[in-house]
Amino acid sequence: MKNHTDKFLLGFLGFGILLYLLSMGIGKDPSSDFSGNSSNADPDTLTVRPLADTMAVLEEEISPENYTLNEDTASDTSIITPSADTMAVLQRNISLESYTLNEDTATHWKLPEHLEEISGLAMTRDNRLLSHNDERGVIFEIDYQNGSIAKSFQLSDMKNPVASDFEGIATIDDQIYLVTSSGRLYESREGTAGESVLFNVYTTGVGRDCEIEGLAYDESKRVLLLMCKDARSADMEGQLAIYHWSIDEKQLSVDAHTIIPVAEFSQHIKGKKFQPSGIERHPISGNYFIVAARQGAIAEITPGGKVVAVREFLAQWHRQVEGITFAADGTLIVSDEGAGKRARLTLYPVSGSRQ
Repeated sequence: MKNHTDKFLLGFLGFGILLYLLSMGIGKDPSSDFSGNSSNADPDTLTVRPLADTMAVLEEEISPENYTLNEDTASDTSIITPSADTMAVLQRNISLESYTLNEDTATHWKLPEHLEEISGLAMTRDNRLLSHNDERGVIFEIDYQNGSIAKSFQLSDMKNPVASDFEGIATIDDQIYLVTSSGRLYESREGTAGESVLFNVYTTGVGRDCEIEGLAYDESKRVLLLMCKDARSADMEGQLAIYHWSIDEKQLSVDAHTIIPVAEFSQHIKGKKFQPSGIERHPISGNYFIVAARQGAIAEITPGGKVVAVREFLAQWHRQVEGITFAADGTLIVSDEGAGKRARLTLYPVSGSRQ
C-alpha cells in the first residue's frame, strides 16, 4: 500500500513541476524587449530601451523655467508640464542672427528720470530685471513690460548710498554684484523697496591693466566676467580682455582672462575700434553677447573668444547702449543712457522666421 502511495505522490509532484515550467513560457515572447518592440536578439542579451517620450526628455536641457507650475497643468499624479513657449525657444539654435534689430519687432520704453544715466542690466532667477546708475550704489527693479520702476534699494553702511563709478551688474542666486571701472566688486543681497543693505567689497586688481565696463555671470564656469573697455597698459594695446573672477574662491581664476584682438570686431563695422560697454551670457546658447556704445554695435563671441558675428544697431533708436541682458524666453534687452534726454529700454524678441 505504501509503495502505491509513494508512486502517486511522485507522479503528482512531477506533474506539478511540468505545469510550472509550462506556465513560465506562456504569454511571454522572449524575443520582445521592454518597450514592446519585437527583436531577434538572444533573450540573455536583451537591452532595455526607454520609451520615445522618455528619450525626448533626456535629450533636452531642462531648467526651472521649463515648468509651468499652476493649477492648469497640475494633476493628482504631480506631472509637471513644460511651458509650450519655453520649449519652443529652448529647441531653437539661438544666435545673434536670430534677432531682427529693426522697428518691426522692437519694443521701446522711455525710463523715469531716476535712470537717465542707466548703466548695467541683469536678470534675476525669477525673471525680474535689475539695473543701476553709474555714480551711486542704487539698484532699481524695472518692469520691462511697461518700463516702470517696481522698486529700488541701495548699498549703504550709513545713511547715503555708496558712491563710485559703477559699470555693470550681475546676479547669482540671491546675491547681487556691482563692478566699478577699476574692477572693484561690490557684493550684497537683494533689498526690499527703500531698504539700505550692507555689502562686501573685493579688489580684483584688473584696473591696472584696463578700464572695466561690463559684468556678467557664467554659471557653467562659476565665474564673473569682467569686460575690459580700454587698455591701460602697453601689453594690452589693440586687444580686448574678459577677466574671470571665481565666486567660490573670491579671486581671479587661474585662467585669469580671455584675450581677443580688437580687429576681430572692428573689421565687421565702420571704424577701427570696438569699445565694449556691456556683456551678458546668453541663457540658451551659452555664448557671450557684447554691446559697444561708441560704435553702436553688438557682437557675439564664444566663451573661448572666437568672434561669431558683429552687427550695428539703428542709430536713431540707440544713442548710447550701456546695458544688455536676456529674458527667460531669449528676448534681448538693451538699455541706452539718456544723453541729456530720458534713458530708454529696448526689447528685441527672438525672430520667428530664423532657425
